[in-house]
Amino acid sequence: MHPHRPQPRRYPGVVVSSTFEDLEEHRAALMRAIEGQHLHPVAMEQDAALPAGTVVEASLSKVRHAAAYVGVISHRYGQVPECHENPDRLSLTELEFREARRLGLPILVFIMGPAHPVVAGAVEVDPDKRRKLEAFREEAKRASAGGSVHRVYRVFNDLADFSAAATQSVAELRWHLTSAPAQDVDLDVPAPPALYAHPSYIGSHTFVGRQAQLATLNDWADAADQHPVLLFESIGGAGKSMLSWQWITRHAPAVRGDWAGRFWYSFYEKGAVMDDFCRRALAYTTMRPVGEFAMKGSAEVAELLVRQLKRHPWLFVLDGLERVLAAYHHYDASQLLDDRAGESDDITDRDPCGAIRVEDEDLLRQLAGAEPSKILITSRLVPSVLLNTSNHPIPGVLHERLPGLRPADAEALLRSCNVAGDSAAIRAYLKRHCDCHPLVTGVVAGLVNGYLPARGDFDAWAADPHHGGHLKLSELDLVGKRNHILRAALAALPEPSWQLLNTLALLSETVDYETLSAFNPHLPLDRPAEPEEQAAALHKLSATVHDLEHRGLLQYDRRTQRYDIHPVVRGVTAGGLLKEDVHRIGQRMVDHFSARWENPHVEPESVEDLRHGMTLVRTLVQLGRIHEAGLRYTELGGALVHKLEAFPEVLSLLQPFFTHGWSAPHRDLITEQAASLATDAACALTRVGELERALALHGLALTKNIDSGNSVRAVVNLANAATTLDGLNRLARADRVVRLALELAELYPNGRALFVARLTTFERLVDAGQEAEAEKIWASLDFLHSWDYAARRSGQAEIVNAYFKLRTGRLSDSELTSIEDHARATNSKALQRKVHRLRGNLFLQLEDWGAAAHELGEAMRMARTSDIHDTDTATKLVLARLHSGQSSNAAAEAARLSSGDRPAHAPLALLWRALGEYEKALAQAELAYRRAWADGEPHVRRYDLREASLLLHDLGAAQPRLAPYDPASDPPLPWEVKVLKEVRNRRDARRST
Repeated sequence: MHPHRPQPRRYPGVVVSSTFEDLEEHRAALMRAIEGQHLHPVAMEQDAALPAGTVVEASLSKVRHAAAYVGVISHRYGQVPECHENPDRLSLTELEFREARRLGLPILVFIMGPAHPVVAGAVEVDPDKRRKLEAFREEAKRASAGGSVHRVYRVFNDLADFSAAATQSVAELRWHLTSAPAQDVDLDVPAPPALYAHPSYIGSHTFVGRQAQLATLNDWADAADQHPVLLFESIGGAGKSMLSWQWITRHAPAVRGDWAGRFWYSFYEKGAVMDDFCRRALAYTTMRPVGEFAMKGSAEVAELLVRQLKRHPWLFVLDGLERVLAAYHHYDASQLLDDRAGESDDITDRDPCGAIRVEDEDLLRQLAGAEPSKILITSRLVPSVLLNTSNHPIPGVLHERLPGLRPADAEALLRSCNVAGDSAAIRAYLKRHCDCHPLVTGVVAGLVNGYLPARGDFDAWAADPHHGGHLKLSELDLVGKRNHILRAALAALPEPSWQLLNTLALLSETVDYETLSAFNPHLPLDRPAEPEEQAAALHKLSATVHDLEHRGLLQYDRRTQRYDIHPVVRGVTAGGLLKEDVHRIGQRMVDHFSARWENPHVEPESVEDLRHGMTLVRTLVQLGRIHEAGLRYTELGGALVHKLEAFPEVLSLLQPFFTHGWSAPHRDLITEQAASLATDAACALTRVGELERALALHGLALTKNIDSGNSVRAVVNLANAATTLDGLNRLARADRVVRLALELAELYPNGRALFVARLTTFERLVDAGQEAEAEKIWASLDFLHSWDYAARRSGQAEIVNAYFKLRTGRLSDSELTSIEDHARATNSKALQRKVHRLRGNLFLQLEDWGAAAHELGEAMRMARTSDIHDTDTATKLVLARLHSGQSSNAAAEAARLSSGDRPAHAPLALLWRALGEYEKALAQAELAYRRAWADGEPHVRRYDLREASLLLHDLGAAQPRLAPYDPASDPPLPWEVKVLKEVRNRRDARRST
């Protein structure tokens, strides 16, 4: 650990920092709240008298050894120690705050409001201190020094208000302290400027050549170069990673001596989210533990990182960035070949070169302006966000395509693998057959070294018609040549090496020795091995691993102690397996991961907790065991969809269960399975904004549940379909579907079905502004809610009711806190996101812009992580940031949101009005009115209609005259008729009995 980092003591000390005499009662209330949470208040009340020269040292020492900081700012600035340790003559309270912020401690700030009663002596009168006090009050609101993002702070106007706020906030603080990761897990993060690699690169061969590219890198790294970003693009195996690793480790330190630090990050290890990259980069650049950034939203983390990059010249390498792009968003992404990359996404119709998450694109765009730092990116595809409309790099980005090696360098690489032969023949062969592709050159070396008639003799191998002489590749493109030679190398493998490589290829991640040993090809498959057999098999495994390493097909990372194969080798190997081989190897994988997925009903805290189960599902799909894979998915689906909102993972897992996109279930699924999987897929597609596809899948699930007689699930399908129709703004159809759900549910003595139907009815009544009817329905939910454990556990009813209270001006923060406590107790990410969203809207109503920005930012972070399409929250976040002085590009964001998919017209009108763009505000207000009108009276969004009307009035415009609802233009959906028939049949059956 860095020697200058403080070593916190292992006790839950919370610093209480404020002036004293004017806040004595407040401090007592705060300390009671801290002690009530079994924390330890660290306060001046416990101090003995100290000389002035040691006051600063003693105060800052307490902060350095505490777990958290609470500051209370009144109308007095407080004591200013006169000593050399305080050259700026700051108050003790401000010094303590600055130290807590520098250390990255969790911070609570309470600010006395203007309406708080005070005595005359409790108001600062010194002009210099008054100026410092005002500056301190504003600075304390900021999440970082000089930053534009505000932290959450509380303004209080009397002692009772303060006491209540302190009790609640300290309770949240205790939850944060007890749930935060331990700080001693970041010992692998070195202190800058030492290189930090996560993970280290595993090379498959010796680095040779690349003088032209090294010169390009050296020129680009010069401070005079105006491109913060250099992007190397090439097909897999061309040597992007090796070149970048060689340069950052061997050349970059000599190019310039002012690097603040060097950070290497590989996306091949972590997958398709940049959050982990940002947090590790911040931990490195700030010398703080990664865990300290875990609670910050993506937008805040990105802003903090970019600020660090603009402050000092850091050197970053983002290796394998294609993994954050939609083209690699497949359940088998690790096996994806170059000739499939760049096709349209299997899951949704997205730009294959667009980032999976919008927030990743935002960060990439910012990196292009992050001078004086330099960011080197390697990728098989160019992210579209880094190109303009003419497909040229945007300002700040330098794009280079990485060619093959020079023939002389390719020869040197071959000879470094102990291959001998005629120089001209070697160069001509490599140029003709693989364009001197580095990975393939290394594989050729393995083939030559494995040539039994003359090991290592290139000339003999190339002339042999059964070996090198049979490779006729002149008609193939580079990708084809590469893959052809790799297949030849695979065909030449000994049986055990072939088996082990095939097993590793079917896995989607690196493996440790335990997993490698579990798939030891030398162990008997039909029975447990005897102790002597196990020992012999481990000895043979060592030889097999060495054989694959010698052939350039397997790498080992000594730092992480994990084995891996190159992505290209993985793709070619997996793609060349016969069905019987996949089945045999896959069954061993199923047995292995089934044993590790012993308790699927344990509450997961993250997607990582479900990793073994997800690997099991993917393996069964690869084996073609669709029915069994579907059964295994049901052990994961509930947590992935409703608790974790892991919609990208859900869609990736479910896509193979459907054919022709999402139009039909796989033929091997039974009816109940098809309905269940279609329900989850439809819910996920709704959340990511694919509403038409979602509606079709709701209809599919509904039809199958009706056909199988499962009317309880049919009610759930109808409720879900109503949500999707609401998103499509087809309110008349949504109202019809809700009525059908209620009619169907009332025919069954099933509390869950009736609860779901009534709750959905309540939602529709709230949106339609029918408050009295909504209250009646809500009252009818009480008994059902207390009876139904699943409904009570989900918290959805409380969220819907809170939304109702928000729209009617009756929502309190204490109600949201109660829901939030429940969300944390059940570890429901979905519920937590909805609470942040509601609280942000509540703060918007109160015009507490800073607090609104924080809550909405957190809601957007969670939404983007789950690929949830939420333009309403995104637009309100920009509005809140604008009003709180946090946004410098609000106009650009407003333009982007206005032209995007399904814009949120009402908040956009408010945003344009705040920017002084009244014509644009008026246009959005009119669109907001039309959307709120929906299908026409009575199928309207009543509250939204009122808000749009007020907006138009404020802007001096009249309401548009729109036609009422016309039933003749709204035919029923195909499955509506089927449900109506089912309802009639059930009613007739009930009458007859």
